Amino acid sequence: MPRVDNQKIKLMFIADYLMKQTDPDNAVFAYEIEAYLKEHGISAERHSITRDIQLLRDFFKMDIVGGNGQPYYLRSREVKINDLNTIAECIGAAKFISKTEAENLIEVLKKYCSTHQADKIKTDYYVAERQRHTQESLLEGLKIIRQAIKSNYKISFYYATRSIDDLSKIQYRRKGTRYIVSPYQVVLTDGNHYLIGYDETYKRILPYRIDRMRDIKPKLVPREGEDKYRKKNITDYAKQTFGMFMGGNAQEITIRFDNSLLDAVYDRFGKNAINRFEKYDDKHFTLKTWIVSSINFYGWLCGFGDKAVITDPPEVADAFKMYLQKIIENYH
Repeated sequence: MPRVDNQKIKLMFIADYLMKQTDPDNAVFAYEIEAYLKEHGISAERHSITRDIQLLRDFFKMDIVGGNGQPYYLRSREVKINDLNTIAECIGAAKFISKTEAENLIEVLKKYCSTHQADKIKTDYYVAERQRHTQESLLEGLKIIRQAIKSNYKISFYYATRSIDDLSKIQYRRKGTRYIVSPYQVVLTDGNHYLIGYDETYKRILPYRIDRMRDIKPKLVPREGEDKYRKKNITDYAKQTFGMFMGGNAQEITIRFDNSLLDAVYDRFGKNAINRFEKYDDKHFTLKTWIVSSINFYGWLCGFGDKAVITDPPEVADAFKMYLQKIIENYH
């Protein structure tokens, strides 16, 4: 390549070198930059490198520290190394991303930091093989659902389930008939994608796990149930539906806990407008919250043994007693 052409791209080479080889813990001197340029057939004098670095600062807003005899390094980037680590952890924890895809995405992340920082990006979150959802069908389903939401039309699909008689065989609910749903919201929680939509059969808003939806097809007819969807506080609905509180209607419940459980309960519920923590006595506190009373909620509560008691309303406490009684009867 002619020398003049090399000179034209010198600035790009210097920028690339600083981005890949430097960070606050790893700096380079001007003579190292000069040697790097020579390796690529670009001649450069020290004073020209100084001018080029100043251009990168002034016109490209690169946060380069150094000069006047001191080594150079790139102090800050668009994405911080801690943020890259957080993203890497999220990629590794996502059930819908395969091991190979996770590794490829991590390699993409490493391009946003120096080679030294890239070695520090955590990889133990995604190295182990794990059972994950079928990738192509899930991603294709998400694409169809989001397009339907954007275009304001319904979708149809089969909803998969399993039978204890043959766990390897997929069956379809509602006797194998297609669900017809007006999609409104996609929610990602605990590594699973859910669709919140208006069910044409039951005439109400219901959640569906997208990895269980099969043969998703658009129906070029307008959505229904928007008024019922708008009445939902989607944040509260998601909290009540996609955790341990599956199905039914939310109601206010008061639970008395032993003080030793405060951290665990606070981490689960947080403190906001619908969750009220109050001191009960020197050894206990109460939580008032709106939840859906269900067997999933009862199972969660059982994990605290005698350190958690439903105090109100009485009908929920009675339902919990019946739940416990049925468990006891199974051991007679």
